[in-house]
Amino acid sequence: MVRWQSQLDDVRRAIERLRDACAADGDSRRRSTAAWLEELFVDVADADALRQGAREASLLYVGGMGSFQDVGSARVAAEVDALRLALRAATRARA
Repeated sequence: MVRWQSQLDDVRRAIERLRDACAADGDSRRRSTAAWLEELFVDVADADALRQGAREASLLYVGGMGSFQDVGSARVAAEVDALRLALRAATRARA
C-alpha cells in the first residue's frame, strides 16, 4: 500500500472513532462535523487530494460552529486529539 493511502486510512479511522464518541456522548454538533469530515475524505484519490482535505479539516481546530475548541468530554477530546495527529501527518502526504 502506498504511504498516502495508509495515511488516508488513518484519517478515516480517526473520523469514525470521533463520530462514535460523539454519538455516545450525544454531541450532535460534533457528530454532524464528523459526518462532514467523512464526506470530505470519501473521494480522495491521490496524495494531493489528501493533503488538501487534511488542510481544510484542520481548520476545525481554529474555532467556529462545530469546531473542536470546546469538546464536552474526555472521550471526545481524546478522539479529537487523535484526529489532529492523523490530519497533521496527512498534510505531509506523499505519493
